[in-house]
Amino acid sequence: MKTNIIKNNSSKIKNLFLSIAATAVFNMVIQFLLYPFFERNLGTEKYGVALSILSIIAIVSGTIGTSANYSRMITSSNKSINYTNGDYNVITLTLSAVCAVAGILYLRYLGISSWLPTLIFVLLIIITAFRYYSDVEYRMKADFLRYMLFYMAISAGYILGMFVYRLTDEWMLAFLLGEVIGVTFVFFGGTIYRKDALKTSKSFTLVCQSMGFLLFSNLIENLTLNADRLLLMVFSGGTAVTIYYTASLLGKVVAMLSVPINSIIISYLAKYDEDLSKKFWTIATLSLSALGVLAFAGCTLISPFMLKILYPDLLGDVRDYIAPAILGQVFYFISGILLVILLKFRGEKKQFLFNVGYAIEFMVIVIAGTYIGGLDGFVYSALAANAIRFVAVILWGFLSIKKPKKQATDITAAE
Repeated sequence: MKTNIIKNNSSKIKNLFLSIAATAVFNMVIQFLLYPFFERNLGTEKYGVALSILSIIAIVSGTIGTSANYSRMITSSNKSINYTNGDYNVITLTLSAVCAVAGILYLRYLGISSWLPTLIFVLLIIITAFRYYSDVEYRMKADFLRYMLFYMAISAGYILGMFVYRLTDEWMLAFLLGEVIGVTFVFFGGTIYRKDALKTSKSFTLVCQSMGFLLFSNLIENLTLNADRLLLMVFSGGTAVTIYYTASLLGKVVAMLSVPINSIIISYLAKYDEDLSKKFWTIATLSLSALGVLAFAGCTLISPFMLKILYPDLLGDVRDYIAPAILGQVFYFISGILLVILLKFRGEKKQFLFNVGYAIEFMVIVIAGTYIGGLDGFVYSALAANAIRFVAVILWGFLSIKKPKKQATDITAAE
């Protein structure tokens, strides 16, 4: 019995390590190789435009692909839904194709009208949506070794794409090559794109309904996460996008830690049968706040040295924005983990409504701040919006604590 427990735990630790390694390599290639490479080659203004285009792709493709991914994970345990691979493939293809065509309008707004970058953009949205969905092949089977190899294949494709850019001068091809290699890896190493790939089931409508709620939730999250690139592009131009993204770089890297941390929290809370208590919520709030203080201090101290290596030409422009930009990211990161804890006790619907409220609050404050103050206005209004979210999550937790019922003996004694 004891041996089995140790074996099970070691397996979970191994899977968690492989999962962290996969996302770590993937994000390090993007943040520390690909993005600095394009900033140097495109220049500050064009690089900001590129970041805003990538934000559109992240919002559209990330929302569609992640929703399909999570929906399939959920419906896999629902015996009343007999889905096929085709259900999810058809939905992902249809939604991403429609959004890609609509996204061409944004390219026109940016002044990009040539047929080649337009075609690459459309393909990039569609293929990236399937890439976000693809890792469900390995998550469902808990095959985290192939899960890691999948992300390493994408990373290798990105690196190869840097050389393709040198030959073609089309920066989106670098990202497209990585996404294509990732989807191809799953095509040959899995079944979701080969067995009944476009054949829908009688449960197709139920699958659409399952994805509906997740689509809205993920859309809200992706819109707020990528608001910096979109709003600054509209109000202040590509240079402002570049400056803010660079200033908040390490804060965004810290936010990536939420994935493995949330996995650990969810696995723990799955076995937690008690109601949310004041002691539990106080400890969680203080512990995560302490983690936030350490993350903020560490990132603020390290950022100037790291940016001097990665973006030496931008350090003078971003120095004044490093602290407030990172602090805003840390507030978002910590409140996100606290929301995962509340998800266990308050359910998806209430959290969805909370996120809708946050999205409205964020957009109102940040749009007003950016319109009035440009880059400075955005930096400090985004910080304020995320600080409000942090405080609101803490208050929601304390207000959600149920008061303990009085014991029957106390009632009798009172009588």
